[in-house]
Amino acid sequence: MILNQINAATLWKLKGGKHMATIIKQKDRKLDAVYEPPLVVGFGIDSTTVKNPGMVMGYTTGQAGGRNQRHYHINTAAGIYVVKGRIQMFLGPDHEKKEVILEEGDFVYIPKGEIHGGPNLTDTAVVFCYPDVSNKEEAGTVYMEPPHKE
Repeated sequence: MILNQINAATLWKLKGGKHMATIIKQKDRKLDAVYEPPLVVGFGIDSTTVKNPGMVMGYTTGQAGGRNQRHYHINTAAGIYVVKGRIQMFLGPDHEKKEVILEEGDFVYIPKGEIHGGPNLTDTAVVFCYPDVSNKEEAGTVYMEPPHKE
């Protein structure tokens, strides 16, 4: 415990005594309805809110019947936490595609390059994270199917 306190104090001095945390309030989160339509993505942590964050974190909402088209990320893995609802997720390429049902409280780790996506079975909300990139453009998202039309 003391070692952690010393390390934190040393880091504080190395940062010039400046606050290291950045708080992004919900009202300041940028909503993006174009990135994965018809879902609405609120990017909270990325290079527009934090200088060189080294990760992207956001919150996505969707209505029952909405579909996250199958896609993969060239430059990053993805972590997902299901806050609300049920999602039918398809993982992997067509010849090895697996179906899973995600429910509230489930976590999902998707390795870099793995195809994923699917329909919302109910109204949904998820928190996601892309490590090792600082914005959605760096993630290198490649869509395998066109956006869902409601």
